[in-house]
Amino acid sequence: MNGEIIRLKKAFMFQGLPDEALKVLAQKITRQRLKKDEVLFRRGDSAQALFIIEEGEVKIVREDENGGELALNRCGAGETIGEMSLFDREPRSASVVAAAPTHVLELKREAFFELLNQHPDVAVSLIRSLSSRLRFASAYIQTATEWSKKIAEGDYSFMEQNQPEALTDEDKAEQMLFEFFKMAKGVKEREESLERQVQKLTLVIDEAKRRQEVEELTSAEFYSQLKTQAQKIRAQRRDRS
Repeated sequence: MNGEIIRLKKAFMFQGLPDEALKVLAQKITRQRLKKDEVLFRRGDSAQALFIIEEGEVKIVREDENGGELALNRCGAGETIGEMSLFDREPRSASVVAAAPTHVLELKREAFFELLNQHPDVAVSLIRSLSSRLRFASAYIQTATEWSKKIAEGDYSFMEQNQPEALTDEDKAEQMLFEFFKMAKGVKEREESLERQVQKLTLVIDEAKRRQEVEELTSAEFYSQLKTQAQKIRAQRRDRS
């Protein structure tokens, strides 16, 4: 049981709880082991529990219209995920996928609210966690908007910048926008490829136009008469010599 208490204390949400409370909590928590790329829950699923990452890392993702994956955030050991749906009772707003072999603790809805009633200080820790996510979301949206404007203007200079270590919400937002970054890079490469194709096509069209003009010139009556006159002049010169 002491080992269980030590592991629970590593979770940010449970820090500060007395050992007696952690003993009771340990009896209500179940564990899951996830393989890399295994889905914990999907967007649209009903929410019956929250999860605390005990070990490993997960990514919060949304799928685009083509089935592609866009990573919105990453969460590591000690962080809580899935608690928002317990409050608003709405379906999961995003999918959670293991980014590495991961161990998670599952706390059911009833046990969660019982914990809040008995230990209101847990709510303070939870509020801090939610506030941090709101700050991150603001930084994420701001960065995405700025990059979108630059791309619309044909400015891809931001793609040459080195991706910073995740020290601030702004830095982390830039890291999580890496998929967006790759998409923008792909758009730029396609634009450059199309530009090269247009240049080649222009050369082909110019060459075809030049040939057509030469053919029109050489087939004209004036050119034919000029050619005949030139032949007569050469013949006269040969006769004189």
